[in-house]
Amino acid sequence: MSPSACKNLPLEITEAIILPLLPPKSLARFKSVSKTWNSLISSPHFIKTHLLQTHHTTQLIALSTTGSLYSIDITDTRPRLDSDDIPATAKELGIRSPLRWKEILGSCNGLLLAKDENNTMFVMNPMTQDLWKVPLCPFAPVYEEYEEVYVRYGFGYDSSTDDYKIVSMSFWNPYSYHDSKETFVCVYSLRNNSWRKLPDCNYYEHDYTVVDDVINGALINQSLHWLTRQFEIVGFNLANEEFKQMKFPVSVGFYRGLFTSMVDVGGKLGVFMRSEAGFECCVMEEYGVADSWTKVRIHGFEEEDRVWPVYLLQGRNREIVFQDTEGGVVVYNIDERRRRDVRIVGGPGGNANVFPGMFVESLESPKRVMIAS
Repeated sequence: MSPSACKNLPLEITEAIILPLLPPKSLARFKSVSKTWNSLISSPHFIKTHLLQTHHTTQLIALSTTGSLYSIDITDTRPRLDSDDIPATAKELGIRSPLRWKEILGSCNGLLLAKDENNTMFVMNPMTQDLWKVPLCPFAPVYEEYEEVYVRYGFGYDSSTDDYKIVSMSFWNPYSYHDSKETFVCVYSLRNNSWRKLPDCNYYEHDYTVVDDVINGALINQSLHWLTRQFEIVGFNLANEEFKQMKFPVSVGFYRGLFTSMVDVGGKLGVFMRSEAGFECCVMEEYGVADSWTKVRIHGFEEEDRVWPVYLLQGRNREIVFQDTEGGVVVYNIDERRRRDVRIVGGPGGNANVFPGMFVESLESPKRVMIAS
């Protein structure tokens, strides 16, 4: 339906039925139709309604070696007749900080959390070009240049307060000479635009840290999750801001393997690992229930392959997206036991870093949350 046709309909029908079903890119263009539409589409109520009601397009987000962000659409994973690979179109998002982007830290509801080369954090919507600079955390540990501090992040939405939160966990290198065993856990509230330090937490056992030092938090069920070095998962509930530890049952064989990644597997907590049997995916079918873990054997990868999972394709419950060390993307179909390479067209080139999670296009804005406060 064209904008001119929509203009002739009653505003109530346009607002309640038609516009919420349209993709964000179309709505961004429709802002220029009239002042009324611009006000409507930009309103916090419409943005939130659109986010909750619309089926959003899911994409991969990649960070190039030149510090630019790209979106990669791999919703169509069918190979072409003349080729066994999967073509996917990549587009540069065009949103920039004063410096080049350095790292993607999280994704939620169309918002990205990223760092630039100056280690400044930003919350942004690359579709609408909204960009919000996050202030420095005043509670981070003070350390000398030669001292080593690990910092892990998590980013997610707390529906109980309609707020987006950043969780930072800072801790000293457990193998360094530093005597401190404190873990600094801080929470940033976008609604309040402020950091808070949580009460002291002891995340050290047997002289090494519980929180793994190689990944940021995976967001499932409005909780952030980190793998531990004690074969456990640490979960942080964004609503009550409390930690919970979950153990792996011995029956799924975690103790024989090496963790590779933890990601959202179709809204469920998934852990990927290499074991004596090869590459495996374990999924917690019912959140928080230890007996609900199931295990799937991943075929088609050689022992020397260096890949890690990114996401399970939404709407295709038996296909998993992987990235390799050279920036390539692979789609694996569990039912067919078959892998297909993704041929990225117009993309960021080799050695790009794909964020471990899917990005959804939306109208969500940091300003909406702050206005609501």
